[in-house]
Amino acid sequence: MCEDKGRVHIFISYAGEDSHLAEWLSLKLIAEGYKVWCDRIKLLGGESYPSNIDDAIKNSTFRVIALLSKYSVQKANPKKERTLALNIARERKINFMIPLNVDGLSPTELDWMTSDLTFISFSKSWAEGLKKVLNKLSSINAPKDFARARESVCEWFSIRDTPVQKEERIWTNLLPITEMPRGMYRFDILDDVDLDSISDKWAFYIQSPRVVWSFSKPHYYLNLATKRTASVAWESVVEYEGLNMSYVATNLIKRSIAVYCLAKGMNQESTKKYGLYFPENMFPNNRLSFVNYKQKKIPIAVVGERTFYSVGLREKNRYHLSPSFRPLLWAFHVPVIQVNIRVYLTDLDGNPLDSRKMLSRRKRLCKDWWNYEWLSRMMAVSSWLSNSQETVNILSTDNGDLVLSGRPITLKALLGIDEDALEPIVLEDKHNVIDEDSDIVDFEDVDPMECVENE
Repeated sequence: MCEDKGRVHIFISYAGEDSHLAEWLSLKLIAEGYKVWCDRIKLLGGESYPSNIDDAIKNSTFRVIALLSKYSVQKANPKKERTLALNIARERKINFMIPLNVDGLSPTELDWMTSDLTFISFSKSWAEGLKKVLNKLSSINAPKDFARARESVCEWFSIRDTPVQKEERIWTNLLPITEMPRGMYRFDILDDVDLDSISDKWAFYIQSPRVVWSFSKPHYYLNLATKRTASVAWESVVEYEGLNMSYVATNLIKRSIAVYCLAKGMNQESTKKYGLYFPENMFPNNRLSFVNYKQKKIPIAVVGERTFYSVGLREKNRYHLSPSFRPLLWAFHVPVIQVNIRVYLTDLDGNPLDSRKMLSRRKRLCKDWWNYEWLSRMMAVSSWLSNSQETVNILSTDNGDLVLSGRPITLKALLGIDEDALEPIVLEDKHNVIDEDSDIVDFEDVDPMECVENE
């Protein structure tokens, strides 16, 4: 039974940077029948957010769910709410606060009041975290009000995200291939040569140690003795000597783009496991400038440093923007190159991190990148690839050129979201974002599309 029937609400304590999780969790709990107070969810079911937070937590709250993250442990308001909840817990001799570990905080990153609490982890899976929260609330008989719970959530969404009749442009990460070589050649290699040592200067597909395929003959400066032994129109010949010609052509297009990027200054990791990346000092201040979809010139950081904390240790790593280019010749009505944005991480000496650490720290680095940040990086890479031109000639051959568009494919949606009806995300503190490895950036009067930098 509930200790006090007047205390029926679940209070969500969080920092503004974690508002998306706070909103998601609140709606999930409301749909399950719980009464929730979260300032992101106002007037749901006709009940307003309390004006006196202190009084609401003391007298009308059944439990406080505290979202603990690298942001909330530093913010004044969440600290006050957690302190009050822990004082109530000691006074009533109950576990009044349910702490959630949002982004994998270690005990050393918490204050002495919260470091020894038992957390529910949300850093790996929100779904698994929600399941544990619901089990916890059920085990302590948290009061529910099932009346129109799910209907209230649906109504809230219908008011909040009302679709309107307006065209919206949708950007893809697809660059059309406007021209492709019509044929490819088979070459016998007449010299003993380490093919891997010339792969950054000539695009080829290895059939055997002595036989390769390419759109063009090797450059004279490679001093490579070859003999052309076959020529195949790959678009009309499905298979040749057991080889799928479309597969070989796809591989050659990908390698041709890689050779082009390497010639323009990109690097490739020595094991070739992680692909291409922008090296340090390739651009002034490690920033690539481009003209965005609003026709404004903005900078993108392509190399930077981040400090990571693991098992109480601090380790500084360098990250590099690492785009990949995937040919899709038959998936759409035109052949395209899919531009995927990735991050390559090294130590400060340039050595790549091990696979497990690389994956974990990529996630931590990129978890706060939203759509406009991914779009900006994709557009910056596309602009660099094409030298800001409409098209770019990647490779010239006797059988035609490999030419890409410098502009991603865009689509149109006939319905849009009435963004004027949405409430803005308001941070609790001032609009200054401080990063220990970067300068202070004041976002109060800055369009976020104009400052897409991650030092």
